[in-house]
Amino acid sequence: MRPSKREHRLEIGVLYGFRALMVLFVVNYHIWQQSWLPQWFKLFGRLYGFDFFTRSSYLFVDGMMLLSGFLLYLPYARQTAEGTPVPRPGQFYWKRTLRIIPSYLAAVLLALCLFALPQGAYASPKALAWDVLTHLTFLFPFWPQTYLYTPLNGALWTIAVEMQFYLLFPWLARAAQKRPALTLCVMAAAGWAYRFCVCRFAADTAMLVNQLPSFLDVYALGMLGAMGYCRAREPVARLDPPARRALQWACVAVFAAGCVFVCQLLGAQSAASARGQAALRLSQMALRFPFALTLLGMMLAAAHAPRALQKLLDNRLMRFLSVISMNLYIWHQILAVQMRQAWFLDTNALHASAPQQWGYTVLCFSVSILVAMTATYGLEQPVARAANRMIKHFGRQKNHEGSQTGQTEQAANTVLVRAEGGRAGAD
Repeated sequence: MRPSKREHRLEIGVLYGFRALMVLFVVNYHIWQQSWLPQWFKLFGRLYGFDFFTRSSYLFVDGMMLLSGFLLYLPYARQTAEGTPVPRPGQFYWKRTLRIIPSYLAAVLLALCLFALPQGAYASPKALAWDVLTHLTFLFPFWPQTYLYTPLNGALWTIAVEMQFYLLFPWLARAAQKRPALTLCVMAAAGWAYRFCVCRFAADTAMLVNQLPSFLDVYALGMLGAMGYCRAREPVARLDPPARRALQWACVAVFAAGCVFVCQLLGAQSAASARGQAALRLSQMALRFPFALTLLGMMLAAAHAPRALQKLLDNRLMRFLSVISMNLYIWHQILAVQMRQAWFLDTNALHASAPQQWGYTVLCFSVSILVAMTATYGLEQPVARAANRMIKHFGRQKNHEGSQTGQTEQAANTVLVRAEGGRAGAD
């Protein structure tokens, strides 16, 4: 019997939680940049500060790239280990297009029409046209005026980096299947060499710290993690109960150690801010690989932890937040800035008043989540379903016409991919 498509999906539930939490950490960082809400809490009469954590939470963007590399390569790693099918390049691009483009285009056009144009953000029609054109082609991170100073949405640079990586990924994946050590080592070396040259020779690193080459080793780590996970599945499944319990609690220890080390890295990044923006960016590039490596270890450890502990990362709330995570990331920063400028005109009063800070923070999270839900369930997923229905209908018509002329084609040759938007733990 032919295996169903569902049987070919591999789901790693804890990754829902990793995606949700990493996005929430980044969201909290950008909202805190506007409110300066004190980052501490009181428990049993003792104060616990996590200012260092919030100040450096933008590093979790690297974790989002790591998770992307892991999930993108998971079907290929599984094919190598188990012989399951993988999408052809056309199918891969189609699925990524349905996942990204509707929400991204809406974000760009709404930011343009609702904020940039009414507020007179452009000095000339030429500047307007260039900003829009580079955003529509995902090339805007290459110029300061469209990357550092764009009024369209400062958070969109990660989408551009991801789309640039998507163009390369099918070929990198095939190369990694044939020569995994060589491919991943070349990717890692390219990332390290790029960051070394930037740190050593660049007078200003603002434009260079977050370009695609700077993340190649992070993507390679994610791909390596997918390889390791798939190769370990069968041996882990064959373990007897005592050995499996020992592995589970060893993974708990690894995960806990990873949490401690992540906090230490965030603390080191926070401390670098005292030396200025240039030193902060140099520290960010130096910490990128060890930070991603630590997160990868935590992901793999969590995937083999006791099921009761996995539920902390794999539950309905985490899955919901994971589904809306892309739109939450896209919208939170620009909404936070616009709401502060519109409704909290006295910045000094906001920063000095705890009730205002809390009110603003709750408002930003609430509005951002509502907008993300609207964009996900009202735009992204309906567009994906409609596009796939159209492709399915076109494929059936083509097959029907082919059967009448003796040129029947297999259904597998049609570009039909089920939209899995937001499924963080699925390949």
